[in-house]
Amino acid sequence: MLFIFISLILLPGSKALAGQWPVVNNPKGLATLYPQQLELDQYETYQKTRLGFHENPLFAKKVKQGLLPPVEDRLPAVPLVVLPYGEIGQYGGTLRGISLSFESGTSEILSWRHTNFVRFNDDARTIVPNVAKAWKWDEDYSGITFFLRKGHRWSDGTPFTVDDVVFWFNDILMNKEIHPEVPTPWGDLDTKVEKIDATTVKFTFNKPYTTLLYYLGGVGSYYDPYAPMHFLKAFHIKYNPKANETAVKKGFRDWTQHFRQYWSKWTDSVVMRPSGLKVPTLESHILIDDPTPASRKFMANPYYFKVDTAGNQLPYIDYHHERFLKRTFWAGEIKNGNVDQKSQNLPLDLYPELKKNQEKGNFTIQLPQTGAGPAIIFNKTHRDPVLREIFLDARFNRAMSLAINREELNQKLFLGLCKPQQALPQNTLFISWSEKNFMTGYAPDRANALLDEMGLKRGADGIRIRKDGSPLSVLWEYTLQYVWSHDFPKLVARNWKDIGIQVVLKEVTTKETREKQETNTLDITSEWMSPFEPTLFATPTTFMPPYATIHPIMGKPWIDWQNSKGKLGIKPPDWVLELWELGLDFVSTIPGTDWYDAVGREIVRISLENLTIIGTLGEVPLVTIVSNKLGNTPAWKINSFYYGYAYPYRADQWYFKR
Repeated sequence: MLFIFISLILLPGSKALAGQWPVVNNPKGLATLYPQQLELDQYETYQKTRLGFHENPLFAKKVKQGLLPPVEDRLPAVPLVVLPYGEIGQYGGTLRGISLSFESGTSEILSWRHTNFVRFNDDARTIVPNVAKAWKWDEDYSGITFFLRKGHRWSDGTPFTVDDVVFWFNDILMNKEIHPEVPTPWGDLDTKVEKIDATTVKFTFNKPYTTLLYYLGGVGSYYDPYAPMHFLKAFHIKYNPKANETAVKKGFRDWTQHFRQYWSKWTDSVVMRPSGLKVPTLESHILIDDPTPASRKFMANPYYFKVDTAGNQLPYIDYHHERFLKRTFWAGEIKNGNVDQKSQNLPLDLYPELKKNQEKGNFTIQLPQTGAGPAIIFNKTHRDPVLREIFLDARFNRAMSLAINREELNQKLFLGLCKPQQALPQNTLFISWSEKNFMTGYAPDRANALLDEMGLKRGADGIRIRKDGSPLSVLWEYTLQYVWSHDFPKLVARNWKDIGIQVVLKEVTTKETREKQETNTLDITSEWMSPFEPTLFATPTTFMPPYATIHPIMGKPWIDWQNSKGKLGIKPPDWVLELWELGLDFVSTIPGTDWYDAVGREIVRISLENLTIIGTLGEVPLVTIVSNKLGNTPAWKINSFYYGYAYPYRADQWYFKR
């Protein structure tokens, strides 16, 4: 094949000749193995030319001064070529977003910049390459080989290689001082990671792990399977014998606490401190100022590994600005045009007000599905043995479900747009409507009968009495991130008071909620979202104790028992043990097979029988704000944490129109 090297005489991002390049809306006959993208060598074969690369003007001065290599020396040998949705974009601008606070509602803005080996395409079904150029499964799915990009670099210019993957696994995940137990899912599968060469790495498991790519592209997309070895080894005792001594001198407990200043499974935690300025990343944007309680600012990564079909290095947008605001200020900021994209934690009750102000704020509202509404989980491992016995009784959970007036919640808080449903995995074919509607009808008489059957008699004031003679009172410490509005717990608490259950409400932060989950000191938690099918398939623990992937939401003593092989914690009931066994089976199945459906149905049956998670509403849309000034923004099909919010919608090719 004869190639002719071409380099347009254009300012980067110029609209001139932009129409000649393939985009999603007009691919010009370009067929790709994966939707909306392809590798550079494949693209050059299609074009019959070599592609010239173009510099973001943001970096031009540093390149001219010799402080930064030219763009062609910063890109991998084979960068990923991205087809923009509508057109070749233009460089510049600041993408403005809002969150609640550090560690509270920041996932969406993280999704604008974060990366992983693979990601979901915007159809919410197809896995496509990202950091990994390609992969190859072993025949029995018990091993997978990933191929990285030669010449890929961290944001500080240091080569990114398989050594960074092996370091992450062997020296962080497998280090007993950092992780006494190997984190899920890697420990459950006795995972091994082997370096083949600088750009080839193999993962092997003790059984078929057909769900790995779904995990890495979905909820696991936030948990990078690599870490900057060249930077982190200075804080690691294996590579620096004085790491502990240095850590103690700086006021840390030991080297592991110091190390965690610069590394976290949850990558956003690293950049909530000034120390995050030093940590190299592969993300599209890097932290550039000390974070404050009010905001964080990120700048385009000069070593980002993607280009558009015209050869312009991505991302187009120069800066991300995240502000931390109480939710009471959100509507005003959006209406005044001060927010470019927002959806996470936006309550539906703001929809009418925002709808009226679309023109004023110069934005458009989308309503993609986000999953189910707020859920309620009683602490079945409660420290109080009397409450623990009550909460473990399936009759109690059924009664509490039947006492909730879901249609009232729907009409008053969700604009009547949702359907009463239990908290079950979304977009899953093996779940029936009867299962979705299990114990969702408003039936306080049936609820009272179940509580009477349990021997929970009412006192003179109408509040039921525990077997130790004290009133049955529960403390609901809620966070707005997961109950959406103050009115939600108020309405539910009123329903429960009608059947003799006293509820004390207290608002807390998401951080406080997580601390209380870790210490097993909550009566009720709502920090849970129903998984979509690919997430359930990849990470069954989202639908069984501990009902999460990063920290236990409910059942910490059960997990302690499991991790310590019975030496610590509390032995879980048989139904929990059965769920865990089913979860291990599920990650080895193949979607659409009879085995897959049978295991999935059994997980659902056991969960409904015990009703550990009490759902309220299903098919809930998420109010999604998109500025009309942004180009290359698609229609959101699903907008959920479990797909990484904006991650499938490729924020690195969004741009500001001029």
